[in-house]
Amino acid sequence: MEQRRYHRVKYSAPGELVHHEIKYRCRLENVSLRGALISADECLMVPLNESCRLTLPLEPGKEPLIITVSVVHCFFSMVGVKFIAFAGDSELRLLELLKRETSEPDKLMQEWESLKKESSVTEEETASIPEAAVAIF
Repeated sequence: MEQRRYHRVKYSAPGELVHHEIKYRCRLENVSLRGALISADECLMVPLNESCRLTLPLEPGKEPLIITVSVVHCFFSMVGVKFIAFAGDSELRLLELLKRETSEPDKLMQEWESLKKESSVTEEETASIPEAAVAIF
């Protein structure tokens, strides 16, 4: 059963995965708007649901993409991750990368629009939650 909500784009790039100050040299194998498959030449000792920092230096002389990820699948030297948070403009730069690499640009833009709608609904819900009352005695 297919559980992916976003289509993957085959894209290979070197990177670094950091978990509890342990650094792994890794390689991005494929990527979507909200996740990626990462491989390494060594065993990736990262348990399921653990958070890590993924750094991907895509272009020489430019800031790398820095993404907080959570491990959703692991097998020896490969991990599947979902993206939790993006540093700076990393999310927009990821979108630009995917636009250049995808064979399905219309599908990518539909997924992006869906993400933006979801995040605006979540922000509205958060803003409408009333603050707790403070009792003064």
